[in-house]
Amino acid sequence: MRSAWKIDDDDFRDLESRGEQLQFLLRYAILAPSSHNTQPWAFRITDDGVEFFADFSRRLLIADGKDRELLMSVGAAMMNFRVAAARFGFCTTVKHETRSAEVLPIATIEVRETCAPDASLAALFPAIRQRHTNRAPFDAQPLDPEALRPLCDVLDAHPETLRLILARDRDRVADLVEDADRAQMARPAFRAELAEWVRRDATGTDGLSGDALGVPRVLSSAAPWLVRNVDSGGWRARRDRQLVARSSLLMLVTASDDRASLVRAGEVLERLLLTITGAGLQYSFLNQPIEVEELREHMRKLAGADRPAQLLLRIGSARVAAEATPRRPVASVLMK
Repeated sequence: MRSAWKIDDDDFRDLESRGEQLQFLLRYAILAPSSHNTQPWAFRITDDGVEFFADFSRRLLIADGKDRELLMSVGAAMMNFRVAAARFGFCTTVKHETRSAEVLPIATIEVRETCAPDASLAALFPAIRQRHTNRAPFDAQPLDPEALRPLCDVLDAHPETLRLILARDRDRVADLVEDADRAQMARPAFRAELAEWVRRDATGTDGLSGDALGVPRVLSSAAPWLVRNVDSGGWRARRDRQLVARSSLLMLVTASDDRASLVRAGEVLERLLLTITGAGLQYSFLNQPIEVEELREHMRKLAGADRPAQLLLRIGSARVAAEATPRRPVASVLMK
């Protein structure tokens, strides 16, 4: 349902109960990004706020076998929720769950009305519905200083999580992405898992279009079969090498591998993505060398990071606008 992105902010004023208000704020939470657009989250509204859960039934056993990207996706949804809460006059407090039992919430966000919501969060609100992952080639131009400044502010605030990759290392990053593309697409199990999330048309509520993976639109109905049965590692490697070369910036997200650290990294990630969007820039992920365990340590060392590599982003400007991906309705991810 791409209609999930069409929210009338004025509808909030007509809501009478606190539960209705919190459910309205969750409409922004579900617009967060997730690997393969799996949307691996669930929510429970409480008297104090909202409990955020990971939906491990939507995990990617091959691409994300240790649930790192899954947990960061839930963290990204939490950040969207906090941004929306600030926009509508609420203060939020996050309590992360450190225990690893899957039945426990990932975190609880307490919500209180306030006359002074977090202005830095509220300022990000317009970008929630504008943010879309753009997989088109960028123009390879240096970023305008005015657009770069807010990104630098986020980097300065989170130096332990966000690491810039130097321009001199770009070719090495391209090598790692290429090696990972070839390794992943050579595995039938990886292709089969990816194919499970490729949709033939845009009428669903989750997953990716074939177009997003580079499958021509005229072949969109055959996209799941093509992904499952064709080793396209060589073609993808050439395409992704170009994506690296034409990016204006490359950035690595790092975090320890424990549950709470990954959720926090997801929160920082979404703050960064909303800032990128607000600055009029585009981004997409190139996580392949991190998903291939043998290459992950190379990415960490390349960025000079102290903590493990978690996500790789490219940032720049694109002539082709990104399209919104579908979302499951809030009602379908609410727990009682």
